[in-house]
Amino acid sequence: MATIRSARLDLVELTGNLLRLILDRDLGALAAALGADVSPEWADLVPAQDNLRTLRAEPDAQPWLSRGILLREAGVMVGEVGFHDLPDELAVVEVGYEVLPRFRRRGIAAEAVRALTGWAFATGEASTVYATIARTNMASIGLVRSLGFAFQDDCQDPVDGQVVFYESALPLSG
Repeated sequence: MATIRSARLDLVELTGNLLRLILDRDLGALAAALGADVSPEWADLVPAQDNLRTLRAEPDAQPWLSRGILLREAGVMVGEVGFHDLPDELAVVEVGYEVLPRFRRRGIAAEAVRALTGWAFATGEASTVYATIARTNMASIGLVRSLGFAFQDDCQDPVDGQVVFYESALPLSG
């Protein structure tokens, strides 16, 4: 299990076994396997079913999918960050992230996205990253803009409704 480290965070790869523990709501075994405190709210952030479906079809996608955000000093899982899939033929990836409400406004999401996209760029497989964000999610829009993402489009998503599309070349400049 490969971990991406930043100043305060470990981005822990969520393997198939960990994803199954999340789906089974076996928080005790999950906490033991991760070596960190986990909450039901944290488990709810992780798109475990979607990740497992992707892994069955494409096992090589593992390092690109969801990672738990571990706040090292506190020893607690505080969020989730990952790409929706492997880089496409144009070396483009879509990033997603969420931090538990009680840990927001501390720079955790920005640090996690920087670390993850830095790793992606270093692989040589990704050169562009984008995010689709609900038009009303001003905090997330502010985050990607602060990281150097530029507005590209405003569109209607069949699942998420009205979204805005932001994109950046890698490595991030903001």
